[in-house]
Amino acid sequence: MIGLFLRRLKAFICISIFIFIIPFKALPAEVLQVSSPSIIQIGDNNRNYKVKLACINIEPSKESEALNWMKSTLPRHSKVNLLPQRSEDGILLAELIKLRSNQDIAKSMSEMGFGEYYCRD
Repeated sequence: MIGLFLRRLKAFICISIFIFIIPFKALPAEVLQVSSPSIIQIGDNNRNYKVKLACINIEPSKESEALNWMKSTLPRHSKVNLLPQRSEDGILLAELIKLRSNQDIAKSMSEMGFGEYYCRD
């Protein structure tokens, strides 16, 4: 009886160490398609999402330029991190950070003059 308890305790401790001490490496999401200046199709493992950029209002007069910029900045298979805020009509509203450069896409679009950035830093 005590031997069984000790084996289970050892297993519990080993699993706890694995879960809480050894860090998990999160897999980044991948850009599948840029549909508009503010809507991107993202793949994450076996799931696909429509993601709307949070924190920016794109100026209608600059949508064409912004779309071209988005397509060149986030080509297909670019790795990104999503910082979800909420969901609207089945579309995930999230901040988008391009990996490697750690570039906040909404801030960059605002700096390029494509729209107004409205989130706090």
